[in-house]
Amino acid sequence: MLVILALIAMLLMDRATSLSDTLRAVARYTIVAAPILMPIGFFLSVASPSAEKPNALIYLVPLGGLSLAVGVLILGIGLVTS
Repeated sequence: MLVILALIAMLLMDRATSLSDTLRAVARYTIVAAPILMPIGFFLSVASPSAEKPNALIYLVPLGGLSLAVGVLILGIGLVTS
């Protein structure tokens, strides 16, 4: 689902003409980072067979959510102001 959202966001990125190249790049990278960070944090936090609780890699999940929120917010503002 996150990958499909990222692909749709990449298509919509071309319509956000009011965004500068820098903001457009930030939005692209943050939206694409979310489908990578969230599953990595979820699965690698308990990769050890003897793990009874998640390790520090679990913090990649909310970091991915924050990344997605920032990217979608920038894209949304760019689409509304175009």
